[in-house]
Amino acid sequence: MHYYQLHEQLKNLFHTEGDYLKSEELGIELFKYDFESTQAANVLCGSDTLHCDIHNEDFEDTYSKLTTDTDHLLDISDYGVSENKKFKVIILKTLTEEVSTDVIVMFHGLNEKKWDKYLPWAYELAKRTNKAIVLFPISFHMDRAPLEWSDRKLMFEVAQQRAKHWQENSDTSYVNAALSTRMEANPQRMFWSGLQTYYDFVQWDKELREGKFSCVSPSANIDLFGYSIGSFLAIILLMANPNGILAKAKLVCFCGGMTIDRMFPVSKYIMDGKATIAMQKVFAQLLTTKFIAEPRIHHYQSSELHPGESWFKTMLRYNHYQEEREARLKELENQIYSVNLKEDEVAPAVEALNMLKGPYRDVPIGVDILDYPFAYSHMVPFPLTTKNAEEVDTHFNLTMAKMANFYL
Repeated sequence: MHYYQLHEQLKNLFHTEGDYLKSEELGIELFKYDFESTQAANVLCGSDTLHCDIHNEDFEDTYSKLTTDTDHLLDISDYGVSENKKFKVIILKTLTEEVSTDVIVMFHGLNEKKWDKYLPWAYELAKRTNKAIVLFPISFHMDRAPLEWSDRKLMFEVAQQRAKHWQENSDTSYVNAALSTRMEANPQRMFWSGLQTYYDFVQWDKELREGKFSCVSPSANIDLFGYSIGSFLAIILLMANPNGILAKAKLVCFCGGMTIDRMFPVSKYIMDGKATIAMQKVFAQLLTTKFIAEPRIHHYQSSELHPGESWFKTMLRYNHYQEEREARLKELENQIYSVNLKEDEVAPAVEALNMLKGPYRDVPIGVDILDYPFAYSHMVPFPLTTKNAEEVDTHFNLTMAKMANFYL
């Protein structure tokens, strides 16, 4: 079966109604579990109860509206997005054993709305490692966002408004309109949505140990997989090792593995130019002033108060906190492996080398830079074409074999 055929078959199975799906032909089953984010009220802008449980400290909300039009469909506080608080965590596993004893938690890229692209990756890793694959949606992504934010007609109108300022903006599209609008209005969202996902992951692990996910053993070992911005999140989680749950975890980064200032997400598929510049500018300012203008972020970026969550600040700019970051990466040298693509313009391979191996290449983390003999991009590493089907198959299998071997 060619890659594009496997993709189509998995997509059809995935989008079948039901919380349990099975394919004897593919030898897999899918479980869709309900999940409710318990920390949303504590961290998301718009909540009346912003609070740090650890230090029993309350905070003021700094949420401000995007526009004067109170009915604008994007003008909703983060806490007001119900889809982001109750959603599905999906687990894909092989039929070889009833209960999996090992899992790989997969984090996706920025501005993703569907898991379709990741299904062949999850399938192949599950087959090769016999580990269950947990498809974990990042805050406000996948099914954690209102459907209107993906509506072509509605978002085309938003994109047209953003394109009016063409001299200041680029790469506007209906695909990135929602994310671009909300990120430009409040770039700090990147931190708060990431923090919510961080806490969601910790909560998921706790519920796993309580036996709430029937297809996975409560004593299962956890590994991580991060694609693009998912690598950024996964590296922070691995460095933080909350509650010691990732002490033995292995992480594979794909098309990622660099600080946020060395990623270039300006794309019709990710974020437009204005939003990207606003995000980079705000975090550069906050970082150089040690977050003093944002007391709530300052609290969570204190290494003394939040030694885990505060690893975020070390991943914002390459030249900031470099010594601390590289010291921690050296401790994790056997737990991280990165696969990068030579022609990737969003997450340049050289930047993965610079961060993961250090400027003097004295951090012995494995980084493989691949260059496929067909047209590919950051967004589409493996094209769904019949023209290069055999070449895509060959290099997809080669890439997945490298990843699986690292996990094993």
